[in-house]
Amino acid sequence: MDNQLEHIRDIWVNAFFTGNYTVLAEYEDEHFKVVYEQDGRVESNYVRYERIAHAVKNGVWKPQKPDVEFEEYEFNRDQTECKILIGLAETQQQIQEIWHFDQTWKIQELRFLKAKKAHPSALS
Repeated sequence: MDNQLEHIRDIWVNAFFTGNYTVLAEYEDEHFKVVYEQDGRVESNYVRYERIAHAVKNGVWKPQKPDVEFEEYEFNRDQTECKILIGLAETQQQIQEIWHFDQTWKIQELRFLKAKKAHPSALS
């Protein structure tokens, strides 16, 4: 994995968990969005920053760090785009990050993928 991407991603993740939307804005593309496939909802970065700022101001910004089971990195041929697939252990949910390099790495999209339907025999 690209060391610069790893470093920037660590800063971005830490900024999210601490509620530092100023730092988030630094590492998020100007058209960054969060897609919640299950709900059919898309959140722009500006709405997100307002929500985070409001929660921090009121002392209720306490996101839980997920239990990550795996992370898979897929770079394009010229190493200017990277898709990261993250699998969560407890919920079996998957999250996809899309990062783009143009002088520095910035995240373009954070997508919470639709849960896979359980096989009918797994339900009994």
